[in-house]
Amino acid sequence: MSASKLLFVAEAVSLAHVARPSVLAHCAVAAGYEVIFASNGQFPVCSASPEWQSYALHSIAPALFLQRLADGQPVYNEAELRAYVDADIRMLEALRPAAIVGDYRLSLSVAARKVGIPLMSIANAHWSPFARDQQMQAPEIAPARYLGYAGLDLVFRAVWPWASLHHCAAMNRVRADYGLPAYRSLREYYCDGDLTLYSDTPALVPTADLPASHRYVGPIVWSPQMTPPDWWGVPAGQGRPLAYITLGSTGSVDLLPAIIDACLAEGMSCLVATAGRSDFRSDSPYVFCAPYLPGSEAAACAHVVVCNGGSATVQQALQKGRPVLGICSNLDQVLTMKAMQQAGVGRYFRAGQFSQSRMRQALRDLRDEPALRARALAMVEEFARWDPRVHFPKALAAVLS
Repeated sequence: MSASKLLFVAEAVSLAHVARPSVLAHCAVAAGYEVIFASNGQFPVCSASPEWQSYALHSIAPALFLQRLADGQPVYNEAELRAYVDADIRMLEALRPAAIVGDYRLSLSVAARKVGIPLMSIANAHWSPFARDQQMQAPEIAPARYLGYAGLDLVFRAVWPWASLHHCAAMNRVRADYGLPAYRSLREYYCDGDLTLYSDTPALVPTADLPASHRYVGPIVWSPQMTPPDWWGVPAGQGRPLAYITLGSTGSVDLLPAIIDACLAEGMSCLVATAGRSDFRSDSPYVFCAPYLPGSEAAACAHVVVCNGGSATVQQALQKGRPVLGICSNLDQVLTMKAMQQAGVGRYFRAGQFSQSRMRQALRDLRDEPALRARALAMVEEFARWDPRVHFPKALAAVLS
């Protein structure tokens, strides 16, 4: 085992779970560590780099992951988890790193303990067992059509303790075979590691009574390095407020035309990144579309950012001091945006709650409310204080000492 060898493991079911460890991997390389990056190659824009060795590791398909989320099912079944654990053990025994950094590779909590290698797990603080606000709110699911969202939230909170354990059941059976204790909640499951790294700041997502094995490393923000489109400078010169709109790989892309219509009705120009999921075209001189845009630069140009509520785009926006509107589908997005609204830097609603009036009111709040815009702008300094390039090496030193 090399004291300078680190293994980064990305569960490639979404871009964010690959992008975050890639950012930390670059930090580790800069600090002089030898890095191996394990993933399935699904998102080479961030998983491939000449700075490290790659290791091929199977993940379930992103489409299957998203379908199970939408159906409210456990993301992995027992057979998949057992196969994951076996593959992870083989990987760890072959590579023998000094430590592992994993992002949503939940099987590592078993494999790392089996092989005896310290595990650092990346998570958002809203999943923490120590999060101050643990009141759940339902994601976008079918029963909302019959119960309404207020009724759905009441039912969801009532059944959540059981549902949380249900989502842990398959992994708990696997853990029992390795002599490991059962998880008592999905929060424990998602935040298990010898050291849990929160990709957040305490001001945005506060926790209480945090143990030494959990720490904030700051928002792990990634944006692709790419050449902007030929029209890049035009929208900023039109003299209109600018909305950066991206629903990413998991948002309700069918809402994109209506979202753009609402922005135009509010006198805004639109920068739109479709993530290759829509062939949307507009004849408006105030709408500028591309499959992909450099997200951080687009956020910096914009007055407001409209997204699916995922932490990746939300943090891009706040790093540039821009307020954010989340139109959420899954539970993680709802929890992300609930925290942002409580922090006073954004607004959100679920995709099934979309209407032109709701959308336009949210845009006016983000564009025109001085206090909200001031709090969003203050995030520039907050993010600078919580720079992962500073805090992650400290976490590594704590694990490897």
